[in-house]
Amino acid sequence: MSVHDKAHDLGRALRNSDEYKAFLLAKQNLDNDAASKTMVQDFFKKKLAAEYDLMAGHPEDKEKSQELQKMYEMIVLNPKARDFIHSHMRFQQIAADIYKIIGDAVAEGMDIFGKE
Repeated sequence: MSVHDKAHDLGRALRNSDEYKAFLLAKQNLDNDAASKTMVQDFFKKKLAAEYDLMAGHPEDKEKSQELQKMYEMIVLNPKARDFIHSHMRFQQIAADIYKIIGDAVAEGMDIFGKE
């Protein structure tokens, strides 16, 4: 079996996973509630902007961190927003695990800047 066939198998397994199905259901529920969806979108936008700032070498902005924390506290009180965020996090963890497994499998060939 080829690597591409295995990748397609993995894609099917992901689509059929309980985590992905829960994520899709949570997204559908969120899509049907404009206020909750806006809340989640605003949270993700601010969280992503804060992460980009950190990656760019800027110091952590305590005020922005507190704002994100308050936003998250509001999300947790909203069942549709909370379920979406939590199912999104669970599915993202699966994706991260898969990337790590693949990276570990081919690490030897990817060490061009490795030890000298």
